[in-house]
Amino acid sequence: MRLAGGLTMSVRATQPGTGITKGTKPMRIVILGAFAALYFLLMASTFNSLGQVLPMIVADLHFTWAQAGMGFTVLGIACGAASMLPAAVIRRHGVAVTLLIGMVQLIAGFAALAWMQGVWMYLLATLLLGLGFCFCGSIAAVDAIGNAFDRKRSTAIGLYFTAGNLGAVAGPITFFAIHSATGSWRLYWLACAAGALVLGLFAAAVCGRYERRVGVVHGPADEAPPPPEGWTARAALASWQFWIVVLAYTACLLINTTVHSFAYQHMLEHRVAPGVATGFISAAAFVAAVAAALAGFAGQRVDARALTVVALVGSAFSSLALILPLGTAALGFFAVTFGIGIGVSTVGTALLLRGWFGGRAALELYSVMTVVSTSAAIGPSIGGHLHDTMGSFVPNFAGQALIGLVVALVVGLARRPVPRAAAGDAVLA
Repeated sequence: MRLAGGLTMSVRATQPGTGITKGTKPMRIVILGAFAALYFLLMASTFNSLGQVLPMIVADLHFTWAQAGMGFTVLGIACGAASMLPAAVIRRHGVAVTLLIGMVQLIAGFAALAWMQGVWMYLLATLLLGLGFCFCGSIAAVDAIGNAFDRKRSTAIGLYFTAGNLGAVAGPITFFAIHSATGSWRLYWLACAAGALVLGLFAAAVCGRYERRVGVVHGPADEAPPPPEGWTARAALASWQFWIVVLAYTACLLINTTVHSFAYQHMLEHRVAPGVATGFISAAAFVAAVAAALAGFAGQRVDARALTVVALVGSAFSSLALILPLGTAALGFFAVTFGIGIGVSTVGTALLLRGWFGGRAALELYSVMTVVSTSAAIGPSIGGHLHDTMGSFVPNFAGQALIGLVVALVVGLARRPVPRAAAGDAVLA
């Protein structure tokens, strides 16, 4: 059975004598709400908040910016490199167990951040948060939501990702409010741990009840329904167009992760008030939420390659905006372009992957893309090192802007691949 974005369900809901069932409408809405709330927390409390807290951590614990950036690198690597684990646990034990494992990882990670005193505890905390994000994030959610919804599956998954982008808006604002009221950045992480406990238990309970009620069957991939038509994984991996999609996704993720790491500190270094900096970063996240929703609707009519180019150009321009004198106009331009880059990138690349290679091996191809894109996690470490040696984040922002524009040009010139079995020796459409 197909899912939005080209993913293939690893579970199916069956009911003896009646075939496949999706459960009642209220149950489906509760499933969506539970996962949306959990993703809201994940996006609010990990990548988007950590960049806000880093200046305080660096000042209080005397980290270098290279060490601070390494935490973002570990967080990103854990999210990407572990992306095959949730699927394996889902097939063997179900979504509810997967969520409980992720919840424990999140609570441990937030607690470690709250009580850390040195670099190694910081890196352990970010590792745990990356694993928790992977187990409680989109892999489990897309599987469960896709299993619960049928005709409105795309809409449901779109609402899920929109909730995450809204969490990215709320995270920096929530931290700013807690820090302003208490003067402590550690209390914020304890609040996140409490949120992970409540929402993780709720989502796991809802999924467990749903799986028992509708009779969801988990098993090896060969027990799943026949896959839709499309490329085999081996054929797609042998095509250069697949690696262009991977390159585009990785470039967007590189800029996204690095800007989240250092934009706040960069603004402070250029005399932008903390409240103003927080406001524009949150505004970018709000633009991302709107852009993701619009990209989902536009994907029905607009070429996914064009959406991917828009995401790359928007991401590159957001980095260039940070090089400009940071007045209101430059900050507004940053918020709009960065939001467009974030919001459109995941939708555009997922649609491009699905449109070019079909759904036959979509789960495998998406997993490979996620694992390879983990290389983007090196960006914050490089950016922190450049700041320590050159005293500025500007060289890093300039370099990643150039990368984004070059990759956008490559994607724009690429052509849709054609299977050799369908077109003889033809490679390009």
